[in-house]
Amino acid sequence: LNWELISGPQGMELNSNGTLKWLGDSLDYHSYEIQLSDEIDSVRWSGSIYVNAIPSIISKPNTIITADSLYKYEIEVIDENKFNSQNSNINNQINYELLEGPLKMSIENNILSWQTESNNAGEHDISIKASDGMDEAEQQFTILVNSIPVIISLDSISVMIGDTLNLNLKANDL
Repeated sequence: LNWELISGPQGMELNSNGTLKWLGDSLDYHSYEIQLSDEIDSVRWSGSIYVNAIPSIISKPNTIITADSLYKYEIEVIDENKFNSQNSNINNQINYELLEGPLKMSIENNILSWQTESNNAGEHDISIKASDGMDEAEQQFTILVNSIPVIISLDSISVMIGDTLNLNLKANDL
């Protein structure tokens, strides 16, 4: 059998054993065509190779929020591919997923949101994923929901003229 590389990206090689070699250093789709001959008949075969860059989450989330506030985080991802790994006629698309988070937290497109409540005070572990259909990037972080401190001491007091006020103020902060 005789193998021959008819066309392909620069640097692609096909040896006499039918092993195709090429360093995938250029992103997206690359077409190639080979021919196999047995000295009587021959057949041509075409294919394409997709070179994928791994997506990367580059944004940094705000990790502190006050209770009873709306938390919003716009997730920014870099993915150098122009085309979708499953279909060369579609632009590359990133899909987002919330892997771990508190109840009522959601992710839509690239926006992570959560309406916090007063009973959400404390730390909450978050894990999100961004995928291009072939590879994925994950980001984990912790959000601290801070409750507003509350002064619980009396707000109206009286002292006699000439007396010294010595009041120990008290507060709660969860």
